[in-house]
Amino acid sequence: MERRAAERIPVSLNLTCRIPASPCRAIIHDISHRGCKVEVPGGPVELGGTALMELPTAARIMGRVVWVKGRTAGIRFERSLDKATAIAVGLEVAEPPEPPPPLVDDNAKGLLHHWFRRLAGVFG
Repeated sequence: MERRAAERIPVSLNLTCRIPASPCRAIIHDISHRGCKVEVPGGPVELGGTALMELPTAARIMGRVVWVKGRTAGIRFERSLDKATAIAVGLEVAEPPEPPPPLVDDNAKGLLHHWFRRLAGVFG
């Protein structure tokens, strides 16, 4: 029976995590806005333990271990990922920036107009 609230996407993110306290290297194999599956090659993971994950984007994510299978664990995040972190891990696509407004000068009609006026002897 599937109990996840959100679809997870497959990823391969190397990170540092603390489950519960000692820092160790880990790999996130899939992630959603509310949780992830993490492999911790360096040691045992305890069910119910806290997890502090430090992503390469400098984001820190707090969570709790909700299942364990060997050195792989499911982490439920305390809070849903913010937009910047979701974009950094590939869950969301960044919106393209809005183009800058065109530069309009009501008093000038362009460089060509200026030179034409100079050649024609109009200086006012």
